[in-house]
Amino acid sequence: MRILQTLIILQQYLLVSSWSSTLLNSIHRHSTPTSTHHNGRTHTNSNIHVHRMLLTESEERVNTICDDLNNALLKCQPEFIKTCKVKVAPSPNNHRLGLIATEKIKKGDVALSMPYDDQVILTPELATKEVWKGILPEGYDGWTGDNGLLALLVLNELAKTATDTGAGIQLPKRKIEVTSLMKAWVASLPTPEEMTILHPIMWDEENQDILQSSSTKKVYKILDDIDEDANWLQERVWSKNRDMFPETVSLNDVDYPCFTPEGFAWAMTIVTSRTVFVDGTSRIIPLMDLANHDDLGVEEIRGGFMGTFGTTKGVVLRTGKIREYKANEEVFVSYGPKSAAEYCLEHGFVPKKMRDMTTSVAELTFELDPKDRFYDDKLDILEFETYESAPMEPIQSFDVVSEGGRDEGCDPAMIQFLRLMKLDTKDAFLLESVFRKDVWGFMSLPVSDVNERGVLDTIVASCSKALEDMDTLKDDEFNSSDYDESDPTSLCRIIRESERKALSRTLKFVTNEKEAVDLKEYYQQRRLRDLNLDSDWKPDESSPYSDDGDELGFGQQRAPGSLDW
Repeated sequence: MRILQTLIILQQYLLVSSWSSTLLNSIHRHSTPTSTHHNGRTHTNSNIHVHRMLLTESEERVNTICDDLNNALLKCQPEFIKTCKVKVAPSPNNHRLGLIATEKIKKGDVALSMPYDDQVILTPELATKEVWKGILPEGYDGWTGDNGLLALLVLNELAKTATDTGAGIQLPKRKIEVTSLMKAWVASLPTPEEMTILHPIMWDEENQDILQSSSTKKVYKILDDIDEDANWLQERVWSKNRDMFPETVSLNDVDYPCFTPEGFAWAMTIVTSRTVFVDGTSRIIPLMDLANHDDLGVEEIRGGFMGTFGTTKGVVLRTGKIREYKANEEVFVSYGPKSAAEYCLEHGFVPKKMRDMTTSVAELTFELDPKDRFYDDKLDILEFETYESAPMEPIQSFDVVSEGGRDEGCDPAMIQFLRLMKLDTKDAFLLESVFRKDVWGFMSLPVSDVNERGVLDTIVASCSKALEDMDTLKDDEFNSSDYDESDPTSLCRIIRESERKALSRTLKFVTNEKEAVDLKEYYQQRRLRDLNLDSDWKPDESSPYSDDGDELGFGQQRAPGSLDW
């Protein structure tokens, strides 16, 4: 028994030492602390200080985090955790923390399952219908959407965990074992200073500027949405009761901004990097959110059934169909199909599949022109005549993709939207009320030569503008082996190269498509064919009057151009 305990302690020491040495290797890649500003935001680049802090405190802190989480995990079984074949430990794969198999887990087996319970799992509905009910105005809809509501729940958990004075909203009501789990989970979250390295939302402004020019997904749009919501909440909610909503709290001798714009930004980094979308809702699932990403042989976290009779609905972490784990191996999940920019903006890294450029994705955004004389008609069509379950907004974003083995082309939905957007002059008759129920369907096929050229020119202009923005950053020859996920400039470089590939391929396809515009069949031609009016007129040979030229035979149509009284 003593030998076994000694081996376990030695293994934990080696895991922690490996994690610490990884941090040590990255110290010299970061600049000295500086402060910068953007639109009133202040960002501090204190990476060296953060790494030194982690190196001096990491072993003790990580051991405490893992022990507390594992103890809470045991206490929550089997009521709140139905299946558990993992434990929390420092990741042996150079991540921060991870889920480590405690036994052999076969292909397709459940490694961890948790029933849906508001005591444990954080959801937007929990925020609006219970925790923040009566504090936020009814129907509150911030710029940050569901993520903003989850961020409010995270800040509330931080305030409750860090203080004994009743700070925060004392909801939801929890059993003692769940309270212990949530406190251990909050203590395990990366600190604001750590997030200045780990997440783009809290990078310094210089690196955010580079990211802004490196991608068609704009980080400043995300930051502006966070600022808008945080400032509104500060003015209308938090400042009204600082006993309940403290500006700062201290947890394990670390000061955290709490109910402030800075605290809200930190909470948003936690939310975007840990949220999963399961059974139609965004959810933060403590413990399960510690699973790290891998590209191959893994599955996304999904909904499922569990319990003795398999009737309890909840969330399930399974091994992949082609992957199994031995005891003490790290268990991975997939974070889902996302672009390189989305992985960076949400999780702070770019997976190997994206770095290899096997799949490259960029985003093009288009908006109906409010000055368009047919704006109201087009808006009405988007709101009521497109998709019943999801009416379209006047601003739409679409992915353009470059993928090996994939046929070139553009998203049909993007072409459909742009045809409606460019509908004008002689084609505007399709906006008449008589066509209102059918016009969106008409847009799935070419409308007219002029309209189709306008669509293709719009795509060319959008791709060219995005490429020009990226070209303002001078790059050396690209080599994916130079990737360093702790270096923001390296992340930005990967994103640029990936999106350049997708944009260039789309630009080439659309340019070729413009040369074939004359060969397409348009609405007028299709309509004439449907009415059998697309062929040359010929006299009805069966008519007894066909040779006279004076009278028309029975059932015969008039000659083109003649009067038809």
